[in-house]
Amino acid sequence: MFLSLLSLLVALVAVTLPFVRVEFTALGGTVVASGAREFPLIKLLIPLLALATLSLPFLVDGPWVRRLPEGLVPADLPSVVAIGLGAAAAVATATLIHRGSGVPYAVMGAVFGCQLARDGQVEWVLLGQMAGCWLVAPLLCCLLSALLSNWFQRYASRGGRHLAFVDRRFQICLCVAELLLVVSVVWNMGPVLTLFPLAVLGGGWVPALFTLFVVGMLSLVSMRFLLSRSTGLAESVLDFGPAWTLALVLSMALCLLLSPTPLSVGSLLMAGLVGISLAQQNALLSGEDILKSAASSLSAPVLGLLISYCLGMVLGVRADTVGMDGWNARLLPTLILLGVVAMALALYLYVRAGRNEARREQTLRFREEQVYSTQKALSALEVRVETHEKELLNKLEIKRKELVDFAVGVSDQKAFMENVYDQLSRARELPDGPSREQALDQVLSQLRDRMYFTREMNDFYARTEVLHRDFNMRLKESFPHLTESERRLANLLRQGFSSKYIASLMNITPKSVEISRYRLRTKLGLKRSDNLVQFIKSL
Repeated sequence: MFLSLLSLLVALVAVTLPFVRVEFTALGGTVVASGAREFPLIKLLIPLLALATLSLPFLVDGPWVRRLPEGLVPADLPSVVAIGLGAAAAVATATLIHRGSGVPYAVMGAVFGCQLARDGQVEWVLLGQMAGCWLVAPLLCCLLSALLSNWFQRYASRGGRHLAFVDRRFQICLCVAELLLVVSVVWNMGPVLTLFPLAVLGGGWVPALFTLFVVGMLSLVSMRFLLSRSTGLAESVLDFGPAWTLALVLSMALCLLLSPTPLSVGSLLMAGLVGISLAQQNALLSGEDILKSAASSLSAPVLGLLISYCLGMVLGVRADTVGMDGWNARLLPTLILLGVVAMALALYLYVRAGRNEARREQTLRFREEQVYSTQKALSALEVRVETHEKELLNKLEIKRKELVDFAVGVSDQKAFMENVYDQLSRARELPDGPSREQALDQVLSQLRDRMYFTREMNDFYARTEVLHRDFNMRLKESFPHLTESERRLANLLRQGFSSKYIASLMNITPKSVEISRYRLRTKLGLKRSDNLVQFIKSL
């Protein structure tokens, strides 16, 4: 009994683990893309419905319960082990070509291989029906996804509906469709997942709990892997609108429910994406991915049949092959098995070498991008340094000019003061009379003219326009009707001068400054509550 349970456990784990890590990843990708896991109730219902659907073949007997035909069910432990190990080896080899499909096909190929080793013949009609279904189902899924996506997209783009209302409807439909997909996946794969417990332990609660425990533990162990791969699949491949996602999920669910034989979720997902691509007129998958998926799905049952047949012969499922003694009956399958292992090893090494080469190319491309980005950053830095250097040179030139002007101003003031001093000295020596009054009036006139600082003020305004060039350009563009004196007033206000200083600089009275400020507010279109200085600084 212990040996039977151990053999059953090994076979069940060998078959279930690829299901969890390959097929459930494709299912999890649709769950993430649909947004169903964001709802706690849906997140709880998904595993409960899956476990309930998986337990039905053990507890309920009826025409709608999915089971394999009696001739394909293994009758002894060597057959169970041969099917389990053969399917696992076939999946491991097929996933080297493509990771996303082919697990149920490998198991069914292993079942037929064990039947060939046990009975010396295969039910070719049943095998042909399954193979035809494996070819027709992806085509049907592709067609359904294209038709449904076009219909849903027309519904979403129809006028008269708010976008939030349409998205809400699609989200509700996606949650229901995702629950339907989970049930259809487990219901469709039930004959494969329950094959060994039903063959060894029969029906009832004990094999049901045993199967649920194994599937649940393998799912928990692979949970981090499932979340990572499912999220990556949803973000990289399934990143499109809710109408397309709903069409994909429904087409996969319908194909799984209508199919009389177990199907691969990964292959249906690839076919559905091809249909979405046709509807969108935008390729979501490369031709290489489609060919690899098809090659993996086609090679999985062939490898499963060969390896399971060889293992069955080696383990003694059938020892009396026609025309051979017992030793030769085991020797030939052993050689075939070794040849298959050698081919699988060569394929693995070839795929690994290709991946290493692709990884090296990716690393080289990444380094080239780093060099390019570094050169680009250096060029930008050089431009900034050059611009900053020009700004510094301009500032130095302005400072130098200010020093020169200051020196010239000091010299000019000195010459003016010396001239005034000489004129006053000469006027002092004159006797009282008209000539002395005329000399004093001349000195006073020169002093009055000097008080206006006409040249200095013009130079001050010129420098202000240079230093605040952007502000003056924006002021002229926004308010072209301002006069020159009004623009000068705006410049002085922007620099923080008070009305008293502005009156002194512009040689007008403070009252005239207030009148000019009022006229400037009117031309700028400001209200009484608006701050004139803050508005000018905000330009």
